[in-house]
Amino acid sequence: MKMNVKKELDPRTVLGIVFILVMLGLAINKPLPSHVLLIICNIYLLTAKAYCECVLYSVIYIIIAGLMFYIHHIPNTTVALTIVSISYFVHKFIIAIMMIEFLKRKTSMPYVISAMQTMKFPNAVAIPFIVILRYMPTLKEDYRHLKDSLKIRGLRTSGVQFFIHPIRSLEFMIVPILFRSIRVAEELSTSVLLRGIENYKNRTNIYPLKFTKTDFVYGLCTAIAVGAVSYLQFSNRVEFMF
Repeated sequence: MKMNVKKELDPRTVLGIVFILVMLGLAINKPLPSHVLLIICNIYLLTAKAYCECVLYSVIYIIIAGLMFYIHHIPNTTVALTIVSISYFVHKFIIAIMMIEFLKRKTSMPYVISAMQTMKFPNAVAIPFIVILRYMPTLKEDYRHLKDSLKIRGLRTSGVQFFIHPIRSLEFMIVPILFRSIRVAEELSTSVLLRGIENYKNRTNIYPLKFTKTDFVYGLCTAIAVGAVSYLQFSNRVEFMF
């Protein structure tokens, strides 16, 4: 008996798009292709109806890009290098987060597991990836509970307090989250192993996978997007500074 769960895209298509665009985001290092890739990721988020996330990540990206534009006005070399380093990693991180959000909106965990089993992903890749996706909602919930607990104790956890007292903020927020993350990650890893994720041989699947015309359209658009960004990255004729 197969379960008829409504989905728009085949999860293999979604995984392919996410992997390609995240790898492309890590590979590019010029302003113009980075901006174009952000626009492409925004389009994918809009198709997934992630409007708030689209605006949030775009605003963060624009702020970082604005800092980079005025970096030559900063006289302190150490501060300038720090901003450049942080900006570089934030750009990469934003692209990855946007595509993970696209993955969450376009498919579900059972379909992701089914797709990875069908595509014969190695356990060293499949298990950590599934644990990370499964833990992200739990991480948000743990952070909210910890923040409420600190408020009850009369401790402020705002962004301003983080910059005023960074060591204390790390002690109150990051350390408990890290210990909680380790414990939950172990529990989730044990859970997926007990469910037989390591055994790919002769496994049946209640979640049917089938490519449709929509998958072809998404795949074609992704190929065009990758070609355009790659041309901007490796072409010496295009010069643009934000």
